[in-house]
Amino acid sequence: MNIELAVIRKTLFFLLAILAPGFAAAQNGVAPRWEVFGGYSYLRLDSTSFGFANSSNLNGWNAAGTFNINLKWSATLDLSGQYGSQLKTFNYLIGPQYAWRRDKSKFFVHGLFGKGQDRVDVTVGTKSGFQGVGRAFGGGGGFDWDWRPRISFRVLQADYINGNSFGKTQNNIRISTGVIFTFGQIGHHPRL
Repeated sequence: MNIELAVIRKTLFFLLAILAPGFAAAQNGVAPRWEVFGGYSYLRLDSTSFGFANSSNLNGWNAAGTFNINLKWSATLDLSGQYGSQLKTFNYLIGPQYAWRRDKSKFFVHGLFGKGQDRVDVTVGTKSGFQGVGRAFGGGGGFDWDWRPRISFRVLQADYINGNSFGKTQNNIRISTGVIFTFGQIGHHPRL
């Protein structure tokens, strides 16, 4: 798993280094003040750290609210829940986000910090179900495409989330996609 994470990190850094100069020069002069995202989420949970034989594939939801401070910097609140036959996991995260905007699209990266909660639904003796809550942090990024003036699609969001529940560290990968509704406006259109 550590080799996979190293490859993902190097690939994201390489793409960021190549794409950043072009997007920085092509910033759009308008952005929404608020963005509300909701959609599907897949999580590759490192469940071996708390007793499972293999990592688990969980499906669920991801929601986020983003407040754009200016055209590039934002604060985002990210919530997610994923479910399997014996597992449930939730993440409650907040952090800064940096965006590169073009005419009808946006690339973004963010750093997230908060809490993670894992629940294992197995019966052991008289107890049925165990729950662990711990710190969580991570980062990632994604690509949004504007469909209509107030509706966008999150084509892809990929995040690495490092969690710590049951006294063990988990290295998780989360992929999300969905719809974004935007409200308000900052910036201005350039004069012709």
